[in-house]
Amino acid sequence: MKTIACPICKTPLQVRLAHSRKAKRKKVFIMLVCPVDGRHARLFINDQTYVRQVLDQLEASQKELGGEL
Repeated sequence: MKTIACPICKTPLQVRLAHSRKAKRKKVFIMLVCPVDGRHARLFINDQTYVRQVLDQLEASQKELGGEL
């Protein structure tokens, strides 16, 4: 798996799920954030088609392993 480094401290960014705060229908985003200091880098992927594909793949892999999200 490839990693993306923080442009400030060069630490690999963490991947998290984020939710919109203001939208009536809460949208889910993929967030890449610096674990050392979130102010260094906080990047969001908001293409809902791509986010849904990633979540579906994650859910399928969890089912294969016998776990739950």
